[in-house]
Amino acid sequence: MHVQISIVLFAVVFVIPFLSHAAIYTNENFLFSYHYKPVSFSLTANGGFIGTLENGAEFQQVPILTDPSVRLHKFTVDNAYFYISDKGTIQASNNLAALSIYSYLATT
Repeated sequence: MHVQISIVLFAVVFVIPFLSHAAIYTNENFLFSYHYKPVSFSLTANGGFIGTLENGAEFQQVPILTDPSVRLHKFTVDNAYFYISDKGTIQASNNLAALSIYSYLATT
């Protein structure tokens, strides 16, 4: 009986705090985390989107350039970000690197 109580106490004290912390998206965990559904989103003046997920996290999708021939957006939620384009999803450390990859993909 004491063993069962100890296991439950261990789970409550040590495991639950990690579960709540796992809800924050990072570049390391985003691909393998549960993805909450958007509950609201709206178009911004620059052609991007902002919104909120079921868990309360805010997300945004911002165009990198205003040139309509370049379809490259940066998607951000919590601490995670990546780039979405008509050429596919791009992992890059900054906008310039993403634009460089996009340009290369556009010419191949």
